[in-house]
Amino acid sequence: MKTAFTCLALLLAAPAAATICNAVWRDGSRGRNVPVRINLPDGKRKVPAVIWSPGLGGTRGNAARWVAAWTAAGVAVIRLEHPGSDAAVYRGPATPQERDAKVRAGIAPEQLLARIADVGFVADELARRPSEGGCDLGRIDSDHLALAGHSMGAWVMQAMAGQRPDGEHAPLIDRRFRAFVAMSSSGPADAAMAKAQFGGIGRPLLVISSNADGVPASASAGVVADQRARRLSLFTGAPADGRKALLVLDGGDHLLFAGDTRKTPDDLARQDRVARVTSLWWRHWLLGDARAETALARPALDKADQWVRK
Repeated sequence: MKTAFTCLALLLAAPAAATICNAVWRDGSRGRNVPVRINLPDGKRKVPAVIWSPGLGGTRGNAARWVAAWTAAGVAVIRLEHPGSDAAVYRGPATPQERDAKVRAGIAPEQLLARIADVGFVADELARRPSEGGCDLGRIDSDHLALAGHSMGAWVMQAMAGQRPDGEHAPLIDRRFRAFVAMSSSGPADAAMAKAQFGGIGRPLLVISSNADGVPASASAGVVADQRARRLSLFTGAPADGRKALLVLDGGDHLLFAGDTRKTPDDLARQDRVARVTSLWWRHWLLGDARAETALARPALDKADQWVRK
């Protein structure tokens, strides 16, 4: 445990300096502009990288809490903004009916497919571009890429990790990604259906949620149970191959996992726990850090949190 606490103490230290570069990359084949924000740890050595896909209405400015921790852990982060399902969904005056229509349009299948194509395009660009502004992209190790996302971004992640919508084929899998983190993911509540869809995911996968993630305070017991089953579906259905993990926080709403700074001490503490565990996850699976692997056996969590490995 001494080794584990030492590793955690290092992750809690003052964040390491990072170079931040904003850009809009043009995908000519689709006629689409993809805004990105690159956070690159200072130094000259090669570093692994995580691509982050935000939830519906998210921008490249989200996930600041995670980005600070991950770059301090020696991992570059590229945050995406997805036109069509970004902040424009909630922008401007609108009636409730108009707002609902914009939300439905934002989560339409074509928008999910556009997001998946955005991620693949950005991964291509990271391997092709030597630099972006002050960021030396040649330092990014394209053989050590990972993918993470929140809510709709988690849908992107699970599709590219190997989800089989029909129970047989994984049409959107991208094998360039070595490890995954899904926050507030969603899937079928039925365990057999979950296994059919997610049982082929063979890479390291960490699923993160809370016991209040998207659950209305006034919801009935049946609704609560169904929603929690859907949030845990990705982990429930994934194979028990020693590379899967689940973190369920005690408390914390759906937007806690967008990674933006919260105001209450309890929520800040919850986000600290997420930042620590995910940083250890990346250091283990992307950097081969033995201390991180040891710490993941018993990470420092609240006693009411749930941590499961399989």
